[in-house]
Amino acid sequence: MKKLIMISVIFALVAGAAFAEATLGGQLMIGTTLLSGNSEADDILMGPSQAHEAKMSATFGDSKGGGKLVFSTGGSDTPYGGANFTTNFKAWGFLYWRPVTQFRMQVGRNDDGEFGAAQISGWGFTGEAKNSVGAFSDYMYWGSSPGTNYHWMLYPWQSGLSRKGGAFYPGTGDLMNINFSIFPVDLVQINFVLPIGGQLADATDGNAQEVQTQLADFQFNAAITLEDIGKLNLSFVGKGGLGKDKEKVASVGNLYASFFLNAIDLIDMELGLNYGLPWKDAADLESDGYLGVGFGLRFDTGEAFSVKFRANARLAGKEKGADMPTQIYANILPCYKINNNLMFFFYAGLSAEMLPEAPSLDAYTRIGWFINPYIWVRASEGLRFWSGVMIHQMEINDKSAEPQPIHWRVPFGFNFYF
Repeated sequence: MKKLIMISVIFALVAGAAFAEATLGGQLMIGTTLLSGNSEADDILMGPSQAHEAKMSATFGDSKGGGKLVFSTGGSDTPYGGANFTTNFKAWGFLYWRPVTQFRMQVGRNDDGEFGAAQISGWGFTGEAKNSVGAFSDYMYWGSSPGTNYHWMLYPWQSGLSRKGGAFYPGTGDLMNINFSIFPVDLVQINFVLPIGGQLADATDGNAQEVQTQLADFQFNAAITLEDIGKLNLSFVGKGGLGKDKEKVASVGNLYASFFLNAIDLIDMELGLNYGLPWKDAADLESDGYLGVGFGLRFDTGEAFSVKFRANARLAGKEKGADMPTQIYANILPCYKINNNLMFFFYAGLSAEMLPEAPSLDAYTRIGWFINPYIWVRASEGLRFWSGVMIHQMEINDKSAEPQPIHWRVPFGFNFYF
C-alpha cells in the first residue's frame, strides 16, 4: 500500500510539473442555412443545419519542451459546411523538444499545419468565416451541392494545386510526422519533415513501408526572414518516386519557391511557384512538369478599410500522357470595419478551366463565379455571429452541356470560444 501511495505521489508531482504551464481552451461552432434556392426552381428551401463542430484543446510546456492535444468532433468539410457533431471525431497532438536554441525536434500531428509558406493566400484569407459557414469554404468538395457539381470552380487551394495556398508550400497539414528544425543564425529556419506511420502519397496510410519508400515522401523547407523586407521560402515535397521500385509509380516530387514582401507601407504581397517534376509510368506514359503560379496582395489602412486579393494558375501539362487543362482562379475580399463589433465583407471569385483539343474530346472552357457578401458580429467576449448571402454559377461551354442555374443561399452561423 505504501508503495502504491508513493507511486501515486510521484506521478502527481510529475504530471503537475508537466502541466503547470498548461492552457485549456475550446470552441463550439454551429451553422445552418436559413433560406436557399436557384434560378430554375419555384420553391425556396429552409435548412437543414450544415455545419457543427466542438473542439477542446490543451497546450502545455515551455521553451524547452511541451506540446498540444486536441479533441474535436464534427467540422465543416464542404463549401457549404456539412458535418455534424456525430461525425469526424478526431484526436491529434504533438510533442516538441528544444534542448538548445539552434535545434528543435517535434513528433506527432498538427492539423493546424506547420511551416506553410502562404501568408495571404492560405487559410487566413477568409479565416474563421469559412468554418462558420458565413463564407464559402476553401475545403474541396467532390460532390454536388444544391444541384450542381461545382467543386472545381471554388479554389485550387486544397486540391490539384496543393493545400493551403496552391502555388505555395503547404506545410505538413494533418500528416503524422517527425520533424527537425535547425536555427543556424537569427532569422533563418531549416525544416526536415519525415512521414511516419506508413503515410505515403502512393500507399495506404497505416501500412508498414520499406525504409527507402517511406523516406521518399520527405519534405524540406528553408525559411529566410529579411528584416523589414519580407520572407523567402524554398521547399521540396517528396511524392514517392525515389522509393524502392517506385520510379515508375510516382513523381519524385514538387519544388516550391515563394517570397513574401512587407516592405511597403500598408501593402503586403506574395508570389509563389510550384513545379511538379516530370516522370514516366510503367507504360512509358509521360507526366511532364506542370507549373503552378500564385499571387497574393493585402492592402490594410490599419483603420476601417482593407482588401485582399489572391490568384492561382496551373498551366497546362500532361498527366500519364493525357493533356491536362489550364486552370485559373482569382478571389477578392474587401472589408469595412464599421466598429469593433461589426465588420462587412464582400467576397467574390472567378475561375476558368480550359482544356486543349483532343481527338476524343471537344475543346471546352468552364467558367464559374460567385459573390458572397457577409457580416461579422461580436456579440460578447467569446461569441461571434456570421451571416451573409452566397450566389454562384458554373457554366460549361461545350457542344453538349446546358448552362447551369444560378444558386443562392443565406447562411447563418456562430462561434463561441472559451
